[in-house]
Amino acid sequence: MDEAVRTPNRQGGDTVMGTERNREPQTKILVVDDRRENLFAMEKTLRTLGCEVYTAESGNEALSYTLRHDFALLLLDVNMPEMDGFELAELLRMNEETKNIPIIFVTAINKEDKSVFKGYESGAVDYLFKPVDTDILLSKVKVFLELNMKKKELELIQAELERSNRSLQEFAQVVSHDLKNPLNVITGLCELMEAKHAEGLSPKGRQYLSHITSAAHRMTSLITDILSFSQANAEPGQLTEVDLNRVYEDVLADLDSRLQQTDGQVEKLAPLPVIEADPTQMYQLLLNLIGNAVKYHRPDTPPRVQVYSERTESDRRVAFVIEDNGIGMSPEDIPTIFTPFRRLDNAKGYEGTGLGLATVKGIVERHGGDIAVSSLPGVGTKFRVVLQARGGAEERE
Repeated sequence: MDEAVRTPNRQGGDTVMGTERNREPQTKILVVDDRRENLFAMEKTLRTLGCEVYTAESGNEALSYTLRHDFALLLLDVNMPEMDGFELAELLRMNEETKNIPIIFVTAINKEDKSVFKGYESGAVDYLFKPVDTDILLSKVKVFLELNMKKKELELIQAELERSNRSLQEFAQVVSHDLKNPLNVITGLCELMEAKHAEGLSPKGRQYLSHITSAAHRMTSLITDILSFSQANAEPGQLTEVDLNRVYEDVLADLDSRLQQTDGQVEKLAPLPVIEADPTQMYQLLLNLIGNAVKYHRPDTPPRVQVYSERTESDRRVAFVIEDNGIGMSPEDIPTIFTPFRRLDNAKGYEGTGLGLATVKGIVERHGGDIAVSSLPGVGTKFRVVLQARGGAEERE
């Protein structure tokens, strides 16, 4: 049996109007007036727009409706007993669920009356003056119905994008896991063969085996970087208080073997800030920037990296710098370095996938920050990252 479709009557109650299959919800309008004849006339006119019209005879009744329905527009009489239109509008603006409902005040006051300004202060978007001209009423209401329709369409698109992003992230994680398993087997067998059966191989065979192992390691790194890149371009998870000094220590511990191999040194010149961020993404950010600073060093010069904080013009924002003495880059190359899979000519001799800096930029932007680069070939590179300070996350919303 088809479900009965209900539409509101003139007093705001529900009246059965028949049955309809797959009926899409109509746009809803609420008309508030303490005089029934005004409600009847307004409702009859507005129904020609094909929208669902709800009526209320008092401010309290209107409040009840706004908490239970999603209205595209309120047509609100100014002069009502107990609670006038201004008081109702102010109450709606104080409620998170109703504060964005557009309100058109319907009034008999003079256009030059100071009460008009009070209405705008209470949250009105427009006025209609009695006696209401039908053409003007329909023209103004149509605008808000169209805006509401566009808003709904954008919400649907956003919801679909969020769903698609979640699916892509889940897919990337599954694929990453499934691809790494056979690569780990290949790497393990190659290392086992090299350790226990190398004597039975010709020099050419050992060379081929080494190439297979290196290729498997590069593929594993590429899969890991692609997964990190996809996560960096997703919304940050739960924002918490993150002490970048602790993150820095964790990164240095993980880079210890690389620093020993290169005789590298990373020095923190000044304490790093405490921010509100996704801790995992902050670790990825520092690991990529400091790791690159250590990796891209000049062949005859051990890497020297300096990390320090800087002042900004706003108390709500903090900055920190990662500066190295590495191979550097030409100024004309700087605009391209954050492009995924982009590798500069002078970096071709170094291992990498070209996703590290793209991941960094994604993390910074998702946290409402900025990143700037200055560099010279053979001199070094300086990255300056600006992020929201602790307690400054509201600025991004």
